[in-house]
Amino acid sequence: MSLPPRPAAALSRRSMVRGAAALGASSLFAPALRAAPARPLVVWFTVEGAKAMRRIGEAFTAATGVSVVVETPDEGSAKFQQAASAGKGPDIFIYAHDRIGEWIAGGLIHAVTPSRAIVDDIDPLAWKGFTYRGRLWGYPYAIEAITLVHNKALVPVAPQTFDEVFALDTQLAREGRHAILWDYTNNYFTWPLLAAGGGYAFKPRPDGTWDARDTGVNSPGALAGAELLERMFRQGLMPVGSGYPEMEAAMAQGRVAMMINGPWSWVNLKRVGIDFGVARIPRVAGKAAAPYVGIKGMVINRATPMRELAVEFIEQHVLQLDGLRAIDRAETIGAPASRRYFAELSSDPRIQGIMDSAKDGVPTPSIPEMGRFWAAMKSSLTTLSEGRQTARQAMDAAARRILAA
Repeated sequence: MSLPPRPAAALSRRSMVRGAAALGASSLFAPALRAAPARPLVVWFTVEGAKAMRRIGEAFTAATGVSVVVETPDEGSAKFQQAASAGKGPDIFIYAHDRIGEWIAGGLIHAVTPSRAIVDDIDPLAWKGFTYRGRLWGYPYAIEAITLVHNKALVPVAPQTFDEVFALDTQLAREGRHAILWDYTNNYFTWPLLAAGGGYAFKPRPDGTWDARDTGVNSPGALAGAELLERMFRQGLMPVGSGYPEMEAAMAQGRVAMMINGPWSWVNLKRVGIDFGVARIPRVAGKAAAPYVGIKGMVINRATPMRELAVEFIEQHVLQLDGLRAIDRAETIGAPASRRYFAELSSDPRIQGIMDSAKDGVPTPSIPEMGRFWAAMKSSLTTLSEGRQTARQAMDAAARRILAA
């Protein structure tokens, strides 16, 4: 991404104080002094991530004299929107990118101009998630994508196509097992199949926005993915009425060899002693499965009076290697957005698997209309799985619901 060099940073509070002392307490220089903040820098993060953020905050305080308070509110995104709308809330909020369109429209967050070093270090895919109308609106630190997770004892090498999955299911059926299961009525997990051939929730525009009047859930490419799913139900690869708990239990018990899931599922597999691998989701009709990608990052509240301090905290502490390592120890990052930190972890095939899957996908659209998309697809995938509608009927119905508002 090509961005203009950032203007020279303002002098730190300590250097300004030293400079003023050397020059004398002249009224000429008094306006240049940055007064000590009347309150600490406030950050909202997850419960686990907050443990690391507090340690990072201690280093920031030692360097600047400014204290950092890290809070962990429940339903943080809703509370952030409510508080920021009233000119309150944290100075920095750490969350996924998919709400920024709504927050930008409401004037709740600042656009950012990262330093050249930060721009160069962050993967372009991650910047894409926080880009809206040609501007950047946050600092990414993690890239999240679902993958194929396979039990190595049952499937040493992950299949590359769904044709191979069908063949594998026939083989495993002799042992009373099945090849694959996922939470298929949750479109987050099924969407990679529909997007492989070019399906889209809303048509992307060149400036990074989306046309909410144009959906591709019933396009030929999306229909090909829906028909593949329909075939899996018809041939008994996946049971009707199954959901996330059934998938998780079947995988843990070895009744299913593979699932489509994210890195949060690794903890349970490790707990029960399953040696698992991570790979790209199998191709659909020769085309790469394309998941929606979540980008986690830090946004700056437009109401904050501490914008420069927030930028300094993020760029000079959180996004440095020590900061990223601390967060990763407290709450697994997955695939880091930082190229330097990713280089440290890329020898882990599981981390590489997340990045490979993410590179096949696109960031989730960050507009409120996505709520209609998820709800409509949930309904259509349910009727499809139950055999009450064909793939064509289900996808056409989803398109009508998405565009009805």
